[in-house]
Amino acid sequence: MIFERFRDTVQKYQDRPAIIDDGQEITYSRLLERTGEMRRWLQETLNPEPGEIIATSLRNTWQFVAGFFAISELGGVLMPCNPQWRAPELRWLATRLGFRGVIVEPPFRAEWDCLGDIVSPQSILTVNHPSSRCETSDAWRPLQSVNEDDPALYLSTSGSAGFPRLVPRTHRNLEAVARNVACALGAGPGCRFLGAVPFFHSNGFHNCMLMPLISGATLVLMKQFSATACAELVHRERVDFLIGSPFLFSNLVDSGAKPGLLSTLRFCFSAGARMSAAAQGSWRDRFGIRVRQWYGMSETGAISIDLADEEQPSGAGSFIGTPIPGIEVRSLASGGRGTGPGVAGELAVRSETVMPGYVDEPALNQHVLQGGFFRTGDLGYLDASGNLYLTGRMHRVVNLAGLKVDPVEVEQAVEALSAVSACLVDAVPNGRFGEVLRARIVVRGGRQITRHDVIEQCRLRLAEYKLPRIVEFVESLHTTITGKRPSHGARMSRCARFEAGSGKP
Repeated sequence: MIFERFRDTVQKYQDRPAIIDDGQEITYSRLLERTGEMRRWLQETLNPEPGEIIATSLRNTWQFVAGFFAISELGGVLMPCNPQWRAPELRWLATRLGFRGVIVEPPFRAEWDCLGDIVSPQSILTVNHPSSRCETSDAWRPLQSVNEDDPALYLSTSGSAGFPRLVPRTHRNLEAVARNVACALGAGPGCRFLGAVPFFHSNGFHNCMLMPLISGATLVLMKQFSATACAELVHRERVDFLIGSPFLFSNLVDSGAKPGLLSTLRFCFSAGARMSAAAQGSWRDRFGIRVRQWYGMSETGAISIDLADEEQPSGAGSFIGTPIPGIEVRSLASGGRGTGPGVAGELAVRSETVMPGYVDEPALNQHVLQGGFFRTGDLGYLDASGNLYLTGRMHRVVNLAGLKVDPVEVEQAVEALSAVSACLVDAVPNGRFGEVLRARIVVRGGRQITRHDVIEQCRLRLAEYKLPRIVEFVESLHTTITGKRPSHGARMSRCARFEAGSGKP
């Protein structure tokens, strides 16, 4: 089990710092004690059985870490939820999975309380600091009913029908990802990682949280990202590994942070989305260190990392490093046969890190899991030297600063308005920050609707990051055999922008 792997790390590095949380240093031995306290708390309040699922709405805190390891030790499964999710989003998950309980911070409880008919109020646990009691050694006895191929974690990722897909991550998957990435980076005692990417996100969980703590490194926690606070935290805690996203790095550049504040950084990695050449150049010019690309998925964990001594040319696609140890990558032609070096096709991955299959989607699993390989849906190729390049994506999923959004989910929220005849959601460039969602809407004859109506409707059903930032009212939307597509000839009647972060349309 992944908990046993964590316990082995604790035994090696007991007095070394595991976590820095708001300036508080928590050693590995103390983190294990707090995990035991969390375990007892969960047993007394929920008494979960192996295989039962416990959800969380937590920021990047030591409670998130201890909660995961405690749930893992009990043989349970963690479902980390984005604290921004609204009650309808949480209801869908709770109905689909059937949670044994939920651990929340006080600011995020209200949305869960709306689910009283399917989530008992007694099973919603508000966490500040659980009991200070510590478990004795028998709390660490492994559960025989749990094995390496049982799920320890569920992650939510965008689907294609307006609903998320659920990705199970087994104990074997999690241990292999942590081992492979730590080997690639040379991570271990003395390394200090910043945990700024939310842990409910695949990148945040696998790379920013679990991998450092399995390898004996120190994890510096950041509950909520702001560029100024991030730069100061890197400087104060002597962080040398920064794993982030284009959004994070662009914000640090734009914040005007003094280069000296980031002088301790040895490696910077951008994951979750492609970072533009202009943004990379701005970062390098300001801080004197390059941002390296990191490629992975919720279904596979890390696939490739740019660890080259020199910056590589982009070539016919975006350079995303070389496959890390334990990962086999192939580029497949349309018939499923491998392509040659330099020939683009669908990227497929084989590894212990690959999920066993989406929850309750047998037809899809039969398609994406073939011959031990997971078909990623990404287009790319390997060159003769084994370097990996991305050239495109086969499906409609939109990548917003590393958070994947299914446009159909947003379309369904907008089309729930009685005045809306049809809606098409896509992504448009937004300068150095990547892309933003655009909703193009056809209004029913004789009805009226404003951009404010659209935003408020979406806000009732969707997390803030899923809201369309541009709202356009058009007379028609043409479709093709491949699905909805914007019509370049459609006449726009009105257009409005919803500025990110402003809270107002």
